[in-house]
Order: sequence, then structure tokens, then C-alpha cells
Amino acid sequence: MKKILILLFMCTTFISCNSQTDLESLEFDKPIPEDIKKIKDVEKDDNGTYGLPSYRTTQLDYFRFGEVPFSKHTVLNGYDDAYSDIYIHVDNFEQNNYLGFSICITNDQEGIALFNYLKKRFGKPEERTTGLENGSALVWELKESKQWVLLEQNTENTRDHKKYLNTEFTIVKQGTRMLNSKNPEWLTVLENFKARSTPKDK
Repeated sequence: MKKILILLFMCTTFISCNSQTDLESLEFDKPIPEDIKKIKDVEKDDNGTYGLPSYRTTQLDYFRFGEVPFSKHTVLNGYDDAYSDIYIHVDNFEQNNYLGFSICITNDQEGIALFNYLKKRFGKPEERTTGLENGSALVWELKESKQWVLLEQNTENTRDHKKYLNTEFTIVKQGTRMLNSKNPEWLTVLENFKARSTPKDK
């Protein structure tokens, strides 16, 4: 009986992972999958960190990045923003061409797994500090795939003074500017990200 239960759990996990959208497989300048727009609580939003037109949802169970699956998560006794969510960035809400995504992860294990996977997948990043407790910011400028990969992790506190790891992870098409502006005087997403951190001392 125990073996049957383990087998059922493994099958359920396998099916769950297979049904998730792999964010790593999405291609720039192509329409986002229709499944994303059909997620129950998804909403159009342009109020994220970079002001990009986006489809936002807290249903992270629908997503993974490579070998790292995500899940819907809210921090116990956390403040109002202590939950996981994702913004799928598009050029506009008519064409819905993929520009990238930004995801906030408040699940410690998922944040650590993502950190380790990114280092394995993309190699050594540019390391920066955020000025917050144990804060770190990592930058990969991947010219071949034309993407900026940006990761920021900070230790946050709950209402009852317990700590959790907050992970902010963004992948965006190189050259994308704030609000998806075409004005060359506007900051790029990369410039905005770097402005919030400082180079790590060698």
C-alpha cells in the first residue's frame, strides 16, 4: 500500500510539472501562450516594477523555470506584500508579444533552488549588493539569447519578527526600457535594476 501511495504521489508531481508553463521556453516577440490569459485570476496590469504592460497572477502553480517549479505562496504572518506573484510582460495588450517576465518568490526553498539553477544554467554573474540585510543582486547580460537576467534576494521580516527570503527575478528582452518606452532618454530595465544596487567589492 505504501508503494502505491508513493507511486501516485510521483505521478501527480510529474503531471503537475508537465502542465506548468516553462518560462525558460518562451520566445521574445512572439504572442504569449493563450493558456496564460485564461488563468482564473489573471489581470492586465502595468504597475509592476518596470511599468511594462503585463498579465499578472498569484497562481504560480501554473509556472516553472527550467527544472524549478513554482507554487502559490503567502508568507504566514507576513505584511500585505508578502506573497508570490508573476508579471508576464508584453509589448501591448493588442499584439501580446512576449517581452519577458518578473516574478516575486516568497517561498524560501523555491528562491534558493532558483538561485542555484541560474548559476548552473548561465554561469558566473555580475555580483552586486542591495544595501539591505544579506541583500544580493545578480546580473547576467546574455548577448547570444538577447536577454537580461536579473535576480535580487533580500531577507525580509514577518509581523511576528520571523525571517523569510524574498526573491525578485526578471528576464527581459535586451534593450527594453521602462514603460516599454521607445524614447532613448528613458532608462532601460537593466539601468533601473543597477541603480538600486552597487557593485560588490572584489
